[in-house]
Amino acid sequence: MNGGSQAGESGGMTTNYNTVINNEGPGGQFVIGAQGQVRQAAGHALSSAEALALVQHMWDALEDLRLDQVDQADYVSAVSHIEEEVARPQPKRGRLRRGLETVTEFLRGHPIESAQLALSAAATLGRFYGVIVTA
Repeated sequence: MNGGSQAGESGGMTTNYNTVINNEGPGGQFVIGAQGQVRQAAGHALSSAEALALVQHMWDALEDLRLDQVDQADYVSAVSHIEEEVARPQPKRGRLRRGLETVTEFLRGHPIESAQLALSAAATLGRFYGVIVTA
């Protein structure tokens, strides 16, 4: 849907507005532009299956990380917490952030492909859920 252009005068200055709303596909998009500036709010609802597929990358990296027993237990616990939270209708952001920070700490510095995929998956989940990962 395109709202077209509207012109109005305010104090002798003409302002043009263009509004576009796109609700096709799994996400929606709402764009407002005024005099060459565009503000955009795009929403894509990450499905449970998509979120769990990202978590699977973290599980896939486990063997390649070659962690000792203690670190492996910490990694498994963190990924389990992440998996539980993304499956919830309303994830606990603090728990999700802590899990993502722990996983990120283990994955950084491992140039192997599975670790890099898992690191990218953790970053994607963090961005989607609005969680800042500082590890």
